[in-house]
Amino acid sequence: MTDTRSGGRLSRSWWGPVLALLLGATPLVGGAQQAKAPTEPAERIDPQAQRILRQMSDFLAAQREFSVRTAGTLDEVLESGQKVQLQREGDVRVQRPNRLRVDRTGDLARLHLFYDGQRFTLHGERANAYATTPAPSTLDATLDMASQQLGLDAPGADLLFSNPYATLTEDVCSGSYLGRAVVDGVPVHHLAFRNRDGVDWELWVEDGPRPLPRKYVITSRDLPGTPQYSVNLSDWNLSPQFTPQQFQFTAPRDAMRVSFAEPDEQGGQQEGGAK
Repeated sequence: MTDTRSGGRLSRSWWGPVLALLLGATPLVGGAQQAKAPTEPAERIDPQAQRILRQMSDFLAAQREFSVRTAGTLDEVLESGQKVQLQREGDVRVQRPNRLRVDRTGDLARLHLFYDGQRFTLHGERANAYATTPAPSTLDATLDMASQQLGLDAPGADLLFSNPYATLTEDVCSGSYLGRAVVDGVPVHHLAFRNRDGVDWELWVEDGPRPLPRKYVITSRDLPGTPQYSVNLSDWNLSPQFTPQQFQFTAPRDAMRVSFAEPDEQGGQQEGGAK
């Protein structure tokens, strides 16, 4: 994984760079990755926050398949220093251990991700362009591959790993329980954490027998303008009826195939050309 693995996926947009040349999009948030500090014991995590985070992670990891609706915002800091918000919403479908589909619409593009256990594909609907590459046989390894080899990091993808707790807490140095709240009419517990790598993040976890994440906010405090990524998670379906075809990509007629951009030495991306 990248140095910004735990909560730090705001530092590079999953969607922006991949098909930037053809979609007319640019990375939403700039800035170099933050270096990790030496490992230290997480001594300042409130026991209640830790317990609820583990309950959420264990419950989510136990779901062999699920779908969820997402709606959120991603900050873009302009050259002038002004911070603006870009809207995005989508649907996420997961079938463990090796299926993922994401359909996302937003201010910049309409995009689709397919992972069927063999290939990883991104399709830009408006440009009718796609990039595809062989992928590992598990979702965890594919998310790692996307980060390490393609330079693609998805805000909030920490929740998709088979062990969310280990991924989320990798760099945590403090955590707090902020009390009860309500998100989209659902009673929740509000948790707040700080990482060593310049990232703060908050999680709102459903109260009751289904401790699902209902809201997730990431703040990159060391980047100019302290940009945030915020997402609400709703319409959880823990018993979906998936078919194999839902995770397989078939190129639309006249779609253009392009290459994934290669990460450069600074952890950014170079533009890919058409194939």
